[in-house]
Amino acid sequence: MKKIISLALAVTMAVSLTACGGNSNSAGGQEPKVEEGSGQGADSQGAGTVAKQTIKITHPQPEGTPEDMAIKTMAEKIEELSDGAIQCEVYPNGQIGSIPESIQSVQMGVTQIAMGPCAIIASYCEDMALMDMPYLLPQDTSVISQVLNDDVGREFLDRLDSVGIHGMAFWFAGFRLMSSNTDINSVDDMKNMKMRIMESNILTSTYKALGAQPIVIAYAETYNALQNGTVDGQENPAQSIYTMNFHEVQKYLVDTYHDAQTHVLMVNGAWWNKQDDATKAIITEAEIAARKVLDEELPGYTQDCIDKMVEAGSIYHALTDEQVKEFKEATSVVYDEFLTTDWRKGYIPRLQEAFDQAVAAKQ
Repeated sequence: MKKIISLALAVTMAVSLTACGGNSNSAGGQEPKVEEGSGQGADSQGAGTVAKQTIKITHPQPEGTPEDMAIKTMAEKIEELSDGAIQCEVYPNGQIGSIPESIQSVQMGVTQIAMGPCAIIASYCEDMALMDMPYLLPQDTSVISQVLNDDVGREFLDRLDSVGIHGMAFWFAGFRLMSSNTDINSVDDMKNMKMRIMESNILTSTYKALGAQPIVIAYAETYNALQNGTVDGQENPAQSIYTMNFHEVQKYLVDTYHDAQTHVLMVNGAWWNKQDDATKAIITEAEIAARKVLDEELPGYTQDCIDKMVEAGSIYHALTDEQVKEFKEATSVVYDEFLTTDWRKGYIPRLQEAFDQAVAAKQ
C-alpha cells in the first residue's frame, strides 16, 4: 500500500501553498475514489441511509498509543453509525508514508483522513505553525483540548480551507520533553547544545533564543543522530521518546513546557464538501468519540512511559515555576518575529485569553 500511495503522490501534482487564510470557503484537491457500486455525498441511498464508500485513515504513531486507539475508535464508530455502509481502512505507524507524504495524500484525495502535527502542516498553511509558539499552551492540560476545539480553535482550523484541507479538530498529544545527556535547569544550560527538531521556523527561532543550535533531522533518523553525537538532545512527547527508544541514548528527560505536540485531524476538502449531511454528522460524531478516548488515555499513558524510562535509568524532572519563567522570558522574542500579520496579532492574544479564562474557571 505504501508503494501504491507513494506512486500516486509522485504522479499527481498538488499545489502546496505556504500561506493561508482569506474568506473563501472552497477547498481544492483531487477527489478520492469511491468503492464501485457506491454513491457519494448527495447520492445517498434513501432516508436514514448513507452512501457506501471506503475511507482511508492514516496516522504516524505506533499501534497501541493513545493516538492509535483514538483513530481506531473513530473508524469503528463510523462503521457502527453508518450500519456498515462506510468502511474504514486504518494505516498506523506511517504505513502510507512519511508525515509530509500523508498530509499531501489527504490534500490530493489519495487518502481521506489523516492526523499530523501542526509544525509539518505549516508547509501548506504557514499560520498552523503558530501552534508551536513557545509557552502558548497552559500547563493545565485539562483545558487545552476544550479550548482548541471551541469557537476560537475553529477559527484557527478554518485557515486550512484555502489549501484544500478541512480541519476537523485539534488533537492534543502532550507537551514535548527535552532530552539530553547533560541536565537542563536554566537557559545557560542550553548554550551551544545541538538539539534535533522537526522542520519548523518557529522551533528554530525558539532554540536559537535559548542559545542552542537547532538541527532538523527526520524523525526516523533521530535515534542514530543521538547515538553517534550528531546532536546532543531532542524534543518530543514522552510517548514518542519511549516508543522510539530515544531514552536508551539520552540520560535526562526534562519537562520544560515550552511546546506541545498538537495534531490536526484533517480530511480532504473536496471530498468533505461532497458528503451529505448524514455522512458528515456520522464522521463528526465519530471524531468527538475518538478525541474523548485520546484525552482520557493520554495522561496515564504519558506517565507510564515516563515511569518506564526512569526504571530503565533515565533521570526525569520538570522545571520549577521560576525556571519556566526564565525560559518564557528568553523565548518571548519569537512572538515579535512571527506575529507579523493583522490576523496573527489579533488571534494569538485571543487564544491566550481563552486559555486563561478556562484555567480560571476551574479554580
